[in-house]
Amino acid sequence: MPVLAILDSHGRYIPQLWCSDLDENQAKAIGVNWDDVKVCKWGPDHEWYWEAWESILNCASMTDKNGTKWILYQDGDLWEIPEGFDFNRGESY
Repeated sequence: MPVLAILDSHGRYIPQLWCSDLDENQAKAIGVNWDDVKVCKWGPDHEWYWEAWESILNCASMTDKNGTKWILYQDGDLWEIPEGFDFNRGESY
């Protein structure tokens, strides 16, 4: 089942909040570009903020101890979802 990561009430600061605790090794481990993380950490006034966040959303993936691959999904709220999960159906495909 999906895990709610950050509520949409944080608005344009969601990328900055999500990236705030990542270090370079963690970014590498989840497959995201460290430069994109740094841009998001600088905040929404950076000219490349939304492009960097889009890249992170498209690249980030984590595999848990059970071998399930998790990806990020944002539609207002930011979610961590198992790969293949369909929000419209409420299940994995």
